[in-house]
Amino acid sequence: MQVIFEHIARLKGTDVEVRQAVNDALQLTIGKTGFRTETEIWRGCELVVTLGHDLRTTTIRIRPPDNALWKRRCNWCNAYAYYAHGIFLGNVSNTKVELI
Repeated sequence: MQVIFEHIARLKGTDVEVRQAVNDALQLTIGKTGFRTETEIWRGCELVVTLGHDLRTTTIRIRPPDNALWKRRCNWCNAYAYYAHGIFLGNVSNTKVELI
C-alpha cells in the first residue's frame, strides 16, 4: 500500500503517542492493498497520514483511488477507513474493517 504523509507538523515535533500510532498503522498495512467491510471491498488504496502535534490533530486513514469513488455502487457507504485505538474502522459504519 502506498503511504502518503501530509505534514501539519514534523514527526520530530509530535509526541510519543502520535509516533506510536503511526508506527502501528504502518505495521498493520504491510503487504495490504485495501479493505473490506460487510457490504463493500476497496482495492488499490493509499494510506494517508496527516501529522499533527497530538492525537487529536493527527489523522490516519486508508482511502481508495479517486477514480474508484466515481464507480461505487449505491449500497456502498464507506469512502475510507480511519485508524482509532489500534484498528481501522469504516468512516460511516464505524465497524471494524478487514485489511486485504
